[in-house]
Formats: sequence, C-alpha cells, structure tokens
Amino acid sequence: MTAAPGYRALFSLHDPEVGIAPARLLTALGWEVVASRETASVLRQTGLSVRFLEDYLGASFDLPFPPTLHPRMEAALTLADHPEPIHLVLVMPYPRDVGNDVGGRTLLALAAKGGRIPVMDREGLARVTAALEETGQVGEALQRQLAARVHQAIAGHFAGLAREGDRFETLQGQFHALLLNGENPYQVPAAHFRGETDDPLALHRFERVSGEDPCFTNLADADCILHTMSLLAEGFRRNFGRVPHLAVAAKHGNPCGAAFHWDDPGTVLEQTLFGNPRAVWGGEMITNFPIVGALGMALARSARREVLLGQAGWMLDLVMAPGFDGAAVEALGRRERRKLLANPALEHPGLSGAALFAHRMVRGGFLRQPPPHYVLDLAETDGAGAMPDDPLVRGGLILAWAVAFSSSHGGNEVALVAADHLAGVGGGPSTVEAVATAIDRSRANGHDLRGAVFGADAFFPFEDAPRLLIESGCAWGVVPGGGVRFAEVRQCFADRGVGVGYLPEWCRGFCRH
Repeated sequence: MTAAPGYRALFSLHDPEVGIAPARLLTALGWEVVASRETASVLRQTGLSVRFLEDYLGASFDLPFPPTLHPRMEAALTLADHPEPIHLVLVMPYPRDVGNDVGGRTLLALAAKGGRIPVMDREGLARVTAALEETGQVGEALQRQLAARVHQAIAGHFAGLAREGDRFETLQGQFHALLLNGENPYQVPAAHFRGETDDPLALHRFERVSGEDPCFTNLADADCILHTMSLLAEGFRRNFGRVPHLAVAAKHGNPCGAAFHWDDPGTVLEQTLFGNPRAVWGGEMITNFPIVGALGMALARSARREVLLGQAGWMLDLVMAPGFDGAAVEALGRRERRKLLANPALEHPGLSGAALFAHRMVRGGFLRQPPPHYVLDLAETDGAGAMPDDPLVRGGLILAWAVAFSSSHGGNEVALVAADHLAGVGGGPSTVEAVATAIDRSRANGHDLRGAVFGADAFFPFEDAPRLLIESGCAWGVVPGGGVRFAEVRQCFADRGVGVGYLPEWCRGFCRH
C-alpha cells in the first residue's frame, strides 16, 4: 500500500500521546488522520491537522454508542469502493483491568477483514513506521502479519474472558523460530512459539551467540535446567537473603552435577562437571555467572577428565549463561553443535510469577495444574530447630532439595550433596532403589558421603531407604513427611543422630509426569 495523498488513517488510543509521532509522519507523507475525540484533541494540541471522527462519519455527538461502532465505520474499513476509505487503523485496546474494549478490537478485526493495515501494539507500530520511513509504503506481507497478530490477540482476549468461568482453556503462542528438528531427526518440521509474557528468562529472550539452530530436545532440556537453577536461586534467596555462584550440569534435562560457592565461579564449574563426569558428556550446563576467560576453556576440555576417562572434551551440547566473552566463544564455539545461549537476566534467576498454570498435552486434550513453584524454607520445616547454622549444611540442603524436586530420574528422586556439590542423584520405582542408585553413583565418582546431606521428593514409606542413607554417612536431610509409618521413619533417623527437616505431606516434588 503506497503512501500518497488520498490515504487515510484512523487513530483511537487509550494513551493518545502514542499517536503523536506516527500522526506527524503520516501527515508529512500526505495522509489524512482521523481520530476519536480524545485522541484528536491531544494531537491537535501539537499543531497537527486532525479530523474528528464524528465529522468524518457525519454523525452527531449524542450517539448512544461509541462513534467507532457506527455502521458507516464498517463500510469505511471493508468496502473496496468506499469514497473515503480508512486505510490504516491504529488502535491499542485498553487493558483488561480498565474494561472490556470490544469497540477497539472490533475496529481492528474489521480492518483485518477489509485488507487494511491494522496496528494494535508498539511492536507493530514500529514496523509500520520503519516501512513508511524507508519506502513510503506498507507491503502486503507485513499487512498479513499484522492481521494475523490482530486475530491472535483478539482470540486471546476473548479466551481470557471465557477462562474466567473456569470452563474453557486456550493455549496460544506466536511463532518465534523454526527448530532443527523434533526429539528425533524425522520429526520435522518443529518450531518454537512464544507466549505473552514479561518473564525476562523466557526462552525466546535468550540470544544464541554460537552454534547451529537448536532442536526440540535442546529447548526442552534448557527449560528443565532453567527450572532447577531457578529453584536453587529462590531457595538461597529465601534462606540466606542472597544467592551464591551456581551451576547445574544435566543430561536430558536431569541434573547430574551441581554446585554452589560464594566466591569462586571456577570452583563451581569444576565441582559441577566432576559430579558425574561420564554422565555430563554431551549434556547441558547452566550458570548464573558469565563465562569469561579461562572458564570457557574449562567447559571445553579438562586434563583431569582425560586422566579419569581417557577423553578430555566435555562435548556439551548446550551452555546457558548471562553472557560469554570472546575467549569463551572461541573456546566453546569450535564445536558447531554446541549452542551457547546468553541472557543477562540469568545473573538473577528466579521463578516466573506470571504463569498461573502448567499444561501437558495428552491424547485428546491436555492437563492443567498450578506450576511447580514451591520454594524450600528451612525455618518452616518440622525439625528446623535441629538444623545447624553451618552455611555448607544449609546450602547443601537447598541444593539437594532443588535437584530432587526438579529431576525425573525414574520417580522418587533422591539427591545427595557432599559439602558444596551434588554427589549423586537417583530415582526408581521405589524409594529404596532411588537411594541405592544415588549412593552407587556417588561412590562410583569418588565422592565422600561422610557428613553428606540428602533431599528427597517423596516421603519414605519404610525404614529401608533411611537406613541406607544413614549407613552411607548422611548427617542431614530434607524430605516430605507422611505415610502410615512416619513415626517409625522419623525415629530411625533420630536414633542415629541424623537431623532431618520434614516438609508437609502435600509438599511432594513429583515432576514431569
């Protein structure tokens, strides 16, 4: 659509000042600007020549409905042979907490229907303004994209109204990027869609600074370790009032290494990678500190790993951090398959407060539940009085809890932490098998469990799992209470001097069902 005399734009804005710059541009290009009375008054105060909507419609001021809903408006927006058509509509509907803006959305829907240019947000306005400044016209491709955005937004608005009765649910997203493939190479095409969110840690807000396009599995795993990192940070924030350097290494989104340190990020990386150096090969890493200088090389290769396993490279597929300097990109970017994702907001990770529900697709529909956002508060556990003030113990309990509550190693997850790092984690069809697996993995990787702490995402129904933890050397733990034998389990730990904080029975950490 070329910008030339005879073209006409309609402005109706909740914040009229948003229209000043675009009205000035359109006027300079020879467009006529028509505006609702409030918007026109503000624009006229800046010296712009703006036509009142009522004058354009030839309608009186005492209409029993907004003039934007006048039948003549539909004709101006949809008829191809209208004598004075509206070619562009700039309407930014007012927010839901102000009211249900049916009129504004009706104008946008009619503009999309009539093949006009519908602009409903600042992003669309910026794109239209740039196109007009560069070429003097808005192309058909951009017009179609703006119309699709309008349809999506209108659907979301009315879906939200329907949701208030709790009888309907709609999942919506806007295309963000094509993915390399799905979980398997034959699952193509695959794509990433972004939702309407202000979350600074939303995956679409990460910048890929190196590596090939991510696949479905990369982003699914990224989401898992981001959740573990967020639980960790929130746990430290709740119990310490501050957050140390943190790192989590995972395979298929399940932590196999993690560590914290108040002063040295290099120590955090070393302890994390050697939690289970065999399992982390080809896995994922996330940190809450930038990867700079020698840290990049530490994530690429390790002489210690070569001595232990005969191969120096970590072969990580995905690294997420607040940022990477040139040296780190050079060291890690040599492997094309390795994706480096940067987001400065990772320096202050936390759970998203915007998500009301989590969803899972099932055959024939989907399931809905509140998100898994429980944050451990050691002071509120049953047994808090026995917890020492030692930062290593308390930090270890937070680490063990976060890993157990965000892992899916087979169910009934149990995580073991030695000092400041994850020693082993296991799951299984029973808690005793989960504990046995976690202990075996810890010992296989040379971790000393004397004085270690444990975290479990499900209560212990019998004394068998607790006895294994006691025999391994664990001195502290955190676990949901409950079960018909809870008193016996509790006494078992107490008799052997193991201090345990018990969460309420409803605080189980089952995830990824």
